[in-house]
Amino acid sequence: MEENKKRIYLDLDYCIGCRSCEAACKSAFSESRIRYGEISNTAYFPIACRHCDEPLCAAACPFEVLRATEHGFVLQASFHCVGCKSCILACPFGVLDKSLLHHVSQKCSECKDREAGPRCVASCASGALKYVTEKEVKKIIIGKRFISRSPFWRRQ
Repeated sequence: MEENKKRIYLDLDYCIGCRSCEAACKSAFSESRIRYGEISNTAYFPIACRHCDEPLCAAACPFEVLRATEHGFVLQASFHCVGCKSCILACPFGVLDKSLLHHVSQKCSECKDREAGPRCVASCASGALKYVTEKEVKKIIIGKRFISRSPFWRRQ
């Protein structure tokens, strides 16, 4: 995996479930490409495509609509999607939405049309979503291990 490859990272300590990331995504695309996972009846958190190193969604697509680039980014040619849902069933993280708009699977593209990064990250009021490299994620996680003083949050 490339050290410089950026990903959308969610810090659950800051997420307030406002869904501003979903609204920002929906404003640019006909349907939101970021999903929400339900923790309980009242807590939701955003789930974006992880652009896996070996994407099962791309391997499952019978029409090669999804493909991985040499930079580790999974692209989708929506025009050729027939809505067979093979990619949705193959994704181990459940990030592809089961409800199809115009019989096309919606997949996060990390807003590659913007230099500033993904719209969902830019609209996150609480700072829960970040667009960072693997190295930066490791720094955040290590920092949390030493900063947290509560026995509930202390990691072993």
